[in-house]
Amino acid sequence: MMKIFVTGMTGFIGSRLPKFLSASDEIYALVRPGSKGLPDGTKVRTVRGDLSAPSAIFDELKRIRPDACIHLAWEGIPDFSYDMSQRNLDQSTQLVRCLVEECECRKLVLAGSCVEYGKPFGPCREVDPITITSYFTWVKHALCDLGMFLAEKYPVSFVWPRFFYVYGPGQRSGSLVPSIALMLLRGEPLSVKMPLNANDFIYVDDIAEVLALAAHKDIPTGIYNFGTGKSVPVWKVCEVLEKAMGRESVCAGELKNSLDQATVDFWADTQQSEKVLGWRGHTDIEQGIGLYLKSLKEETV
Repeated sequence: MMKIFVTGMTGFIGSRLPKFLSASDEIYALVRPGSKGLPDGTKVRTVRGDLSAPSAIFDELKRIRPDACIHLAWEGIPDFSYDMSQRNLDQSTQLVRCLVEECECRKLVLAGSCVEYGKPFGPCREVDPITITSYFTWVKHALCDLGMFLAEKYPVSFVWPRFFYVYGPGQRSGSLVPSIALMLLRGEPLSVKMPLNANDFIYVDDIAEVLALAAHKDIPTGIYNFGTGKSVPVWKVCEVLEKAMGRESVCAGELKNSLDQATVDFWADTQQSEKVLGWRGHTDIEQGIGLYLKSLKEETV
């Protein structure tokens, strides 16, 4: 049995975690006052508090003494300004130090991002240099460095998963898949910028599954890519959505023949995740979008 502390469990990715965590574990989730809370029937213990005022949270963590932490909380998305980025870095730094230095937590899984690579084309490998192009990538890099430092200084395993383009139920409405789905449901013409651009789209449950695996499995400290290992162009996403809704792919066909040149086409090199974790993203884009649309229908019933 493990004690696992999770932040961000009320969010997009975190809300999918409970079904992949072991029933024999003690799961503790940070829930901010006034948030929507955890779903009914979730067998998770609640730690109430806000990382902007962490004293009470830290006192509770010292009592719990979690074996592992999955830290997904990131305030203000899509606000990637200096102030918001610095705020998230400060809160995450304080939390991580408390867990390692005062609670003797022995496994940290902290959320990274594929945008750290700053690479517009080709495969992204964990050994590739990062490119700081924003305050967001700057603070992510700083937090990764802190984790690596703590893993050298203390007996703690540090896992830095770099998520690629996660989609699925609960995703922010302004994201690509939800926005295209909404346009199609409303019968609006597809207004899509750069339809030839391609990204590595990974279904949210695949990410939740591998996060749970990373928390439990004894793996070396390091950076791990979490993606499908292939890119899908935006026009193809439109086509899959149209077909899943039972429509002819008229709009997607027009987008496919766009004269615009692709400015982005990159994907995850997943060899390390496959080798160390024995995992690879297994939900293809057709399956994932089908599951997403099913969730939309269930929400309206």
